[in-house]
Amino acid sequence: MLIKEYRIPLPLTVEEYRIAQLYMIAKKSREESSGEGSGVEILINEPYEDGPGGKGQYTQKIYHVGSHLPGWFKSLLPKSALTVSEEAWNAYPYTKTRYTCPFVEKFSLEIETYYFADNGHQENVFNLSGSDLKNRIVDVIDVVKDQLYGGDYFKEEDPKLFVSQKCNRGPLSDSWLEDYWAEVQGKPQPLPNGKGLMCAYKLCKVEFRYWGMQTKLEKFIHDVALRKTMLRAHRQAWAWQDEWHGLTMEDIREIERQTQLALKKKMGGETGEEQDISEENSKSLAATMSSLEKNEDMPTPLAPKRSNDKRIQKHLTPEGTPPSEHKNSKTNLRSSSSGSIKSLQQQVSNWRMETLVRESETETGSEDEFYDCETSFNKWSSMCSIDAADIDISPTQCDQAQDDSIFNPTFLKRVTSERGSRRVMTLQSHQSIDGCPETPVHNSCPTTVLILVFHAGSVLDANVDMTAKKSDVTTFKGAFESVMRQHYPTLVGHVSIKLVPCPSVCTEALGVLSTLSPYSFDCSPSTVESPSLTNDLIPIGAIPLISTSSPDYVESVTKTINSANAVYTEFIRSEDGKGFNGQVCIVGDSMGSVLAYDALCRTLQYQSRHDSENSILDTEITIPNDTTEHYLNKSHLQAPTPRRRSSSTSDNQIKFEFEVSDFFSFGSPLSLILASRKISNDKSRDIVKPPVQQVFNLFHPTDPVAARLEPLLSARFTNLPPINVARYAKYPLGNGQPYHLMELIQSHPQLFGDQLQMPPTPVLRRLSEASVQSTVSGLVDNIPLITMNALQQKWWGSKRLDYALYCPEGLANFPTNALPHLFHASYWESSDVIAFILRQIGHFDLALYSHSDDKECTLFKPDQEREKWMRKRTSVKLKNVAANHRANDVIVKEGNPQTFTARFMYGPLDMINLTGEKVDIYMMKDPPAGEWSMLSTVVTDKTGRISYTLTEKQSVGCGIYPVRVVVRGDHTSCNFHLSVVPPQTECVVFSIDGSFTASVSVTGRDPKVRAGAVDVVRFWQDLGYLILYITGRPDMQQRKVVSWLAEHNFPHGLVFFSDGFSTDPLGHKAAHLNNLITEQGVILHVAYGSGKDITVYHNCGLSPKQIYAIGRISKKYSNMATTLADGYASHLADLRQPGAVRAARGNARLLVPRRLLAPVNNTSSRNRR
Repeated sequence: MLIKEYRIPLPLTVEEYRIAQLYMIAKKSREESSGEGSGVEILINEPYEDGPGGKGQYTQKIYHVGSHLPGWFKSLLPKSALTVSEEAWNAYPYTKTRYTCPFVEKFSLEIETYYFADNGHQENVFNLSGSDLKNRIVDVIDVVKDQLYGGDYFKEEDPKLFVSQKCNRGPLSDSWLEDYWAEVQGKPQPLPNGKGLMCAYKLCKVEFRYWGMQTKLEKFIHDVALRKTMLRAHRQAWAWQDEWHGLTMEDIREIERQTQLALKKKMGGETGEEQDISEENSKSLAATMSSLEKNEDMPTPLAPKRSNDKRIQKHLTPEGTPPSEHKNSKTNLRSSSSGSIKSLQQQVSNWRMETLVRESETETGSEDEFYDCETSFNKWSSMCSIDAADIDISPTQCDQAQDDSIFNPTFLKRVTSERGSRRVMTLQSHQSIDGCPETPVHNSCPTTVLILVFHAGSVLDANVDMTAKKSDVTTFKGAFESVMRQHYPTLVGHVSIKLVPCPSVCTEALGVLSTLSPYSFDCSPSTVESPSLTNDLIPIGAIPLISTSSPDYVESVTKTINSANAVYTEFIRSEDGKGFNGQVCIVGDSMGSVLAYDALCRTLQYQSRHDSENSILDTEITIPNDTTEHYLNKSHLQAPTPRRRSSSTSDNQIKFEFEVSDFFSFGSPLSLILASRKISNDKSRDIVKPPVQQVFNLFHPTDPVAARLEPLLSARFTNLPPINVARYAKYPLGNGQPYHLMELIQSHPQLFGDQLQMPPTPVLRRLSEASVQSTVSGLVDNIPLITMNALQQKWWGSKRLDYALYCPEGLANFPTNALPHLFHASYWESSDVIAFILRQIGHFDLALYSHSDDKECTLFKPDQEREKWMRKRTSVKLKNVAANHRANDVIVKEGNPQTFTARFMYGPLDMINLTGEKVDIYMMKDPPAGEWSMLSTVVTDKTGRISYTLTEKQSVGCGIYPVRVVVRGDHTSCNFHLSVVPPQTECVVFSIDGSFTASVSVTGRDPKVRAGAVDVVRFWQDLGYLILYITGRPDMQQRKVVSWLAEHNFPHGLVFFSDGFSTDPLGHKAAHLNNLITEQGVILHVAYGSGKDITVYHNCGLSPKQIYAIGRISKKYSNMATTLADGYASHLADLRQPGAVRAARGNARLLVPRRLLAPVNNTSSRNRR
């Protein structure tokens, strides 16, 4: 919701303004009611006794606003939805107005107004508090200084020129407000000379909760529908004072009555012809929209019901009226057949506006921090809403490395033959987060990342004005700031976003298609001279192909480079950019990314000519003189004679004055253009690789313009789906998917090995660093090194390129020509997109949340330097032995002492204790990307143990906090978590050996994991339960066991081991769990284990229904537990049945981290003295 407080001072008294306002509203209602698409109907105008503000006048109107909406938004709506209902309560000097739309139920506009005799200096007349006051934007409208332009400006309404004939007031100067306030302050109004001053305080709350459009539409409503309208209306109230001066309230009421009758007569004659859908279709449409809302017992109305609702309903939809026929002249122009009319009716009836309801709704409609989490949209990733039948992963025999191209005749023949006989195989992969690069060295410039937004609009934008571009980037900046402050605080103040305005390159292409189309075309009201496609049958994908084949396109690339260089130079000279030495990233919209790519390739071509360091590129990639000119010159179509261009051969020497690290494209048709160029030229030549470190191609699966890049570079990727971008509402820090190309190659040997016949791999697990390098799996040996090198050389980075974003399923029913506008608007406010970008460019410590031991060592830097050992014998004892430090995770009830212990051992089988040496304790109090703070330094006892209790000042609130204890002498460390939980935190317990292992392995090789075990744990985690892993194994095996859990992608949980070897491991489990229940107040909801664990859980007070045992169960214990005889797959299906289980209760569920388990790392490399 966007909240703005407008303050509009006028040189009138409060009573004069009342007459002026009512007269102005009545007159404008008459003037602006011109028939279809624009008009006002006054339904009710009557006094009320007990309502907002006490006693006043109630008015209800219907506005027909179709001609005032942007064309792209009108294309989303049926014509009958282009009306707005107004309810107004006028208890002057307080008024309240509410605007709603019958077919857009998640839209509301509420305006409250107070009128005071001042200059607008009061700060909080509406008594706002909390988030409303914090998020409120104050906007002072000056009727003199704020000018109108174009068709909105009328000379006779200009306060600088207007002079009243009756009152002899005016003209007003630029300093009128200060002059009037100095004259009237503290005096009764009006003054003897007739002067007065008042201010209208208007609090406007706009809410438009629909996916992809919320921010854009809310800003449009504020900037156009509100601010510009109010500015002109108040200028008119001043300029029309000769008309209303001397009128009384009785005169005003009579004028309002006459206006109501006139408008009713004017609008009533056209009612029958305006309807585009019948009454029956209207009811079915409303019912369909209601059924598609989030699960609610009863939808909450936006306006309170009144006793005259029946009268209003009767006026709007008279009973007994037969369904109206389509008589619109535009409809008749489209086709003379009745079939087109029926298809239009079907299109309107299939309208799915409600499927775009913002995920901001909860069941009660309240605003929550994670407002994206709508129940029906809770997906693991962006592509989960797509039917599994749409994903094809059937492996086919790979071609030779030199034939790895979708343009190869063999590949095309095979694809054609397989098109109808493909089998479906769904890949389910939950993998770990990429390790982040090392934090850059801090310099004097606060900005470490500069993001240049190349904005050229969507393919359907003939002309995009600078205001629209700035508005999109402003929305992008605001969303960026919000996401950073919530989950990436270390990046706040270090990322700068700048707009690079790009020329509109699709204007001529739209004109050509509008000329060639056999179907009708409309023009957008906002851009009359710009053609706008309005028929779904037009090949939208042809627009970028025609646009980039124009001879003027080369000049557009040159303009883009000049614009980017100018923005970069301006940034370097600014305060935020002085001394900048960070990375530059490019973010390009649909057509902006195409221009950015060709600009980058021109930079590469320039460098290959003039930079000896790039000579290696000449041997790998053949670069034409200019990729765009080369394509144009080889085209089979004779282009018309181009207009005189300002560019010359020197244009080819223009290049970016900066290096680009990452390139993000939003819904780009780049691959279509590159495929067209390759077909038109030499198919054997490699596609030019842009000079960037990594390219990310982000798109929505239902976008009619976007296309994948990966199959263009390697035909093998036609059998692999794109990466699914994690939903920010559920995984603000990502869901742990691997993006690296090499890891993908290792996981799919059947696709990347030459002439290999290998069975498909339906379920993938993340390859740990050890298994990737190991020859046991046999994957590396099966993939020739030449194949891997060839793919790496032509790949655009080290990670995957294609990334699919979530979009509502209902978009499939929208007109195709409306989707590019909608998707283009959605990127700028998408938290999914922004969080993904931040994860790629961010430099923060995610060591505890990654699976890479090496990255953890390099990223974490202890505050204390290494020192000599306190005991001389320590260095001798620890020579050539490895560290095996460990500590159990800790659960502490809120308010209890926060104490933890750790043990520091070296050598196999704990041969050496670290005795009498310093260790430093660090904690991250703002996980997962916060700063590490040092708590204290303690000395180990003779057994190598430490115990530490946080002081009152150091104690933390509810949350799960990473703790790291570092040995001062060699900087080895151990990691664990301190969990501070509220009382009655609900947990689910898993016995590691009893629940997960399908084979027994005390030492030796790793045991196998039971099928479906990971899915069951993840199921309970998604319900908000805290996961506890417990084992009777000695803690000396902690690192190995936790690494095994992490390797198999088990969700994050707290892990507990036995303190050393125990003769009664089952007794240890029971004692530890009972301690958690009695001392820390946790509740064990359910527990999993083997037959041996049944007595453990039974002694903890769990009933048989709460104990799940898998494997062979003794008859003695069969009645004490629920046996999972059919395995976890059948059990998971039972759990997912409606009503089978419930979600966790209480605030503790908010603490459960949505990430994978990280392996314990305590053997940081250390340099021996």
